[in-house]
Amino acid sequence: MEKIMFLDIDGVIATNESVVGGQWALVNARQVQLRKIIDATGCKIVLSSSWRKWDLETTRQFMKEEGFWFWDLIIGITIRAYQYLDRTKKIHLSIPRGVEIKQWIDANIHSDNGKNYNRKKLGKDYQYVIIDDDTDMLYEHRNNFVNTKPHKGLTAKDAEKAILILNNQYLPAKDETL
Repeated sequence: MEKIMFLDIDGVIATNESVVGGQWALVNARQVQLRKIIDATGCKIVLSSSWRKWDLETTRQFMKEEGFWFWDLIIGITIRAYQYLDRTKKIHLSIPRGVEIKQWIDANIHSDNGKNYNRKKLGKDYQYVIIDDDTDMLYEHRNNFVNTKPHKGLTAKDAEKAILILNNQYLPAKDETL
């Protein structure tokens, strides 16, 4: 089974524990938690963060330079689904991140476009987890979502939930919602 992690950076791996040039920077203790998930599941990463660049190779190089331990496991980036209504006033229409993630899944897993991660065509199964400090996901993502706290980032408890989700062992509570 192919396992994919949709990963945000700010509020997950970068927190106010480390600030460089006035911006949150990667925190090694949060990357240790990420390593636990990767080691327990063998998952690959799709970057859904504002840290993503205009293409995959540029994103991987940028993440490597920033000190992201798992830059070589990044297999994709989500689209940037927003539209500027007035660039001079910086007014834009924001699309929920869940829509960006759904688009990646539809284009790379459910389609017959012949890409590397085309599960339907290859007859392979997949599982995914979304790790983000924002909650703008779709209802269909509710059982695949780990919501971190922005100032704490990825905790051991969050990592354990992600592992359970990716290993198809997670049983959501009846009152658990996005």
